[in-house]
Amino acid sequence: MAGFPSVKKGNRLGAKAKQPRPGIPLVKEDIARLILEEHGNLSRVADRMGTTRTAVRKRCNDDPQLKEALEEARERKLDRLEDSVWLRAEESNDTGLQCFILKTQGRHRGYDQDDMKNAAKDIATAAFDFIVNKSKNPAEK
Repeated sequence: MAGFPSVKKGNRLGAKAKQPRPGIPLVKEDIARLILEEHGNLSRVADRMGTTRTAVRKRCNDDPQLKEALEEARERKLDRLEDSVWLRAEESNDTGLQCFILKTQGRHRGYDQDDMKNAAKDIATAAFDFIVNKSKNPAEK
């Protein structure tokens, strides 16, 4: 493998690290490239580099560019997943999925049910207060 030090099998780029060895160089450019290839999955990045997930995570946390690359890769993965879900919701009769999309992506259009939950909570609280303290019933005044 060009650019990588000679290491025992299992610690080469592309080989799964069954017993990671300390001292494996974590070259920033290699991590960044693998983050993109593995769509932000740090376990796969670590396996391909022959190191631990913790070591890769620490390296990413310590380097703002790697941290940004990780966030970008994960956002792109989410974008692809969203596209897939949108298509499935449009093409299927899965009303549960369609409602989920409307509630999460259509909040700004009034599909948010948080107001309904809050109203139900207010009604339940008022009913409880009425039962416990009948004298506070505003209709009896």
